[in-house]
Amino acid sequence: MSVKIQLWTRANPLMALALAAVAGILGAESGWLPAQAPWFLPSILLLLGAALVSGRAWLLVPATSLVFAFVHAVRIEETFRHPLRLALQQADKPVPAVVRGSLLPEFDTSADERTHALCITEKIEIPQAGMVTGQAATLLVRLPKDLSFPGAGVYELHGSIYLPRTAANPGTFDAQQYALRMGRVARFDVSRMQRLGGGGAARWCAFLEQAEKCRNWISTQLTKDLEEDPQTVAVLRAMALGVSAEADDEIEDAFRNSGTLHVFAVSGMHVGLLGLIALMLLRQVGTPRALSLWLVIFIVFAYAFVTGWRPSAARAAFMVAIYMSAVLVDRESSLQNSLGAAALLLLATDSHQLFMPGFQLSFGVLWLSSLGSAPLLKILQPFTRLDPFLPPQLASWSQRSWSRCRLWLATTLSVSFAAWIGSLPFILGHFQSVTPVAVLANCVLVPLSSMCLGSTCISLCAAALHLTGAQVILNNVSWMLAKAMIASALWFAGLPGANFHLQPGSAATRAPAVWHMLELPQGGAANHLRIGSAHWLFDTGSETSFRRVLQPYLHASGVNALAGVFLSHNDADHIGAAAQIGTAFDAPLLYCSAQEPGKHDSSRSAMRHLLERPLPPPLRKLHVDETVTLSDARGFKVDARVLYPTFQVQNDRADDRTMVLMVHLGPWRVLWLSDTGWHAEKALCSSPQDLHCDVLIRSQHEADLSTSAEFLLRARPQVILCGSDSRAVETALPDSLIQRARQLDTPLLDTWSAGCISLQFDQNELHIQTTRSRRSLVLKPR
Repeated sequence: MSVKIQLWTRANPLMALALAAVAGILGAESGWLPAQAPWFLPSILLLLGAALVSGRAWLLVPATSLVFAFVHAVRIEETFRHPLRLALQQADKPVPAVVRGSLLPEFDTSADERTHALCITEKIEIPQAGMVTGQAATLLVRLPKDLSFPGAGVYELHGSIYLPRTAANPGTFDAQQYALRMGRVARFDVSRMQRLGGGGAARWCAFLEQAEKCRNWISTQLTKDLEEDPQTVAVLRAMALGVSAEADDEIEDAFRNSGTLHVFAVSGMHVGLLGLIALMLLRQVGTPRALSLWLVIFIVFAYAFVTGWRPSAARAAFMVAIYMSAVLVDRESSLQNSLGAAALLLLATDSHQLFMPGFQLSFGVLWLSSLGSAPLLKILQPFTRLDPFLPPQLASWSQRSWSRCRLWLATTLSVSFAAWIGSLPFILGHFQSVTPVAVLANCVLVPLSSMCLGSTCISLCAAALHLTGAQVILNNVSWMLAKAMIASALWFAGLPGANFHLQPGSAATRAPAVWHMLELPQGGAANHLRIGSAHWLFDTGSETSFRRVLQPYLHASGVNALAGVFLSHNDADHIGAAAQIGTAFDAPLLYCSAQEPGKHDSSRSAMRHLLERPLPPPLRKLHVDETVTLSDARGFKVDARVLYPTFQVQNDRADDRTMVLMVHLGPWRVLWLSDTGWHAEKALCSSPQDLHCDVLIRSQHEADLSTSAEFLLRARPQVILCGSDSRAVETALPDSLIQRARQLDTPLLDTWSAGCISLQFDQNELHIQTTRSRRSLVLKPR
């Protein structure tokens, strides 16, 4: 084995150094290699000097690890340990600040229709914290409404500065971690700004603005004569320019669930295909080989800049350039060495890239594919050959053609399977997803995307030459290919077992039942209850929060099917995602109150919209005192009993007819209130219902006073769990409830500050843990 490693290292020295660099970065990230230690820099110089003097190349391996550990430690100091971030960690909301620095346009962040920019600071003042720092930092700046990018220069900005919030729910996007990895220390909302003078990065601003103009021109040309089909046009834009925000969610999910999302948006594959197409076209017109290679390198870098210098496009541009550079200097190209050189270059410029899923997939999949595809193709070679008893000279044209087709199929399958195996650990680790259908889907989608990309390239050439007729024809060819891609992705994603989700380390808890209360914005609510292998939801949140919070959380939790969903009341922030749940999880049974929907509810309300769908989901309406058995396992029976509303409740407000449940989990009682209003609480207090509970789960009501002292005395919970959003007064946790909880000596946990709250129910103990505040409680049954 050691001999094979030595041979491989000698054949691929740059890849060996890249692996050493990865080890050094990981060592600095974990603290194993303390770059601040006094012996660190002398050790680097000693190893480099010894390698130079003695000629022992193996000394470069530890030297490279130490160099990249030092580089990454410096990057960590610039972002994670920046004094601005340390100061803002103490504030739970934006604080007033004055910032002076130069601006750069940021075209990739426009979800809220406000112009964004990057500010390279020279000075930051935060009067509230008594802080003034001149240490440079990069801030993501949101300009005032209706104000476009003002141009290069040095500005004084007045506004509010804050840190993006960390991920509060398992499996969801961590905005703060992502921003830091991108080198952005904080965010800044500008209220007013003043130009102090010229300067700044004027040339770089001009370059970025020209790239944006070029991107807009390409987008306009690609969609000429295709205006009547915006969804297919959105797929073309996503594939050619990486503009995926316009695409329909269902279409994007189809590409994701078929394991072909890399053909949906700009990726390294697109840059590589563009380089190959450009090289073929240049060779066809008689361009000399060396000039063709230089032009291809220029084209792939230009394409990476036009697409916004996305990390995936930039990585691929470097890979293509380095791979072709070997040919330019009359050296044999080695994919592994080229990958190693590209990785070293990219990690030297930004070591945080190592922790990005895109970087890991780009290099990991290519590297593992290059190692695994050849052995797989060797196994399939007998399938590709002509009849061994037939001399090749006597084979007919059809026999030779069929042999070449089998060879193409075997090559495609071996590369696709090797790429799927190579991507599996990264996809499973980052997205908890397994897509076996990707092996076959890529054999269809990759050729289609190659033809579509080729058609768009030729169409742009026709547009540049003002050949409008040819451009329109080629755009329609691209449209047909994009339609075929969408249909193929939908078909593959719909196959049985096409994709499923696993929870790595699913033995995280052996508790019979686990309840998760998720943090949702704007007073929304969604709760997940796992009982053995069965999964239940209590409210679903809004349509927007489904894609941002609930769906990623369920995938990360390994949920592939739902036993049922309880819908509290006709409120879009609570049940707005019920239709999406039905589509994503094969229409589980829904439970709601017999009083829903209300007689005077709008036809556009969430419940009526759900019931008026062409194929409405199965729905069961529950009455007071009706019980639904969730699990009848011996020793730990789980059921939910309806306490409210009664038939006498005929209220126009949905919050006053909210379904209230008492959930029995073995010896434990959970009172689920959702955002029950004042009238509903009064009715419950005057009813003979037994409100005594161990856990009280509520959401903050936007208008009513709720969770009164009288109600708490009737319920007598051991712990109160609240869903709120402190960004608005209406949905913030009220001080009155905090005071009541203190008077009763009852722990109060709030999702805004605590994050997702996990409850692990056992016969003898209830363990409560929070995601953000890391608080833990242990309760005993009463």
